Amino acid sequence: MSTASQQRKPSKTTRTEWVERWCPPKPLVGLQPIEKVLNRHTEVSCPESRLVVAVIARAIHDCLCLTNRRQRREARRFILGPNLEGWCDLIGMQPHFVRLVAQKAGYLAPEDHYLQRLPIKVPALPDPVVTGSSTPIHTITAHRTGGPVHA
Repeated sequence: MSTASQQRKPSKTTRTEWVERWCPPKPLVGLQPIEKVLNRHTEVSCPESRLVVAVIARAIHDCLCLTNRRQRREARRFILGPNLEGWCDLIGMQPHFVRLVAQKAGYLAPEDHYLQRLPIKVPALPDPVVTGSSTPIHTITAHRTGGPVHA
């Protein structure tokens, strides 16, 4: 046998930690069908209205952003908040219709219902090395004209 097979690397020890992760359900439809539905329900048909619909549809899509929590919360705040009303007024659409489309398509999943506790493995911290020395550690005191100084 070779010496390489006899020498084994020490196994890395790991420990399990539990983390909360947001795992929403998969939406029922993609971004394009939502955009088409919203474009059909605008009162004005022009390139600007399609741009406004694209902004609203992107915000709906970002409500399920898995990678960026801040982006997801901003999108939900936009869709559920009063800012949507100004954008919907530009194209003559009701904001509650937009929210209904987003909810029925599965993009407005409540965040607290889909938090799951998942185990992850992380490297275990090495045990601190304790020396057998029983020598006490002393501080050195130096005196100056202003009083004692600890070094």
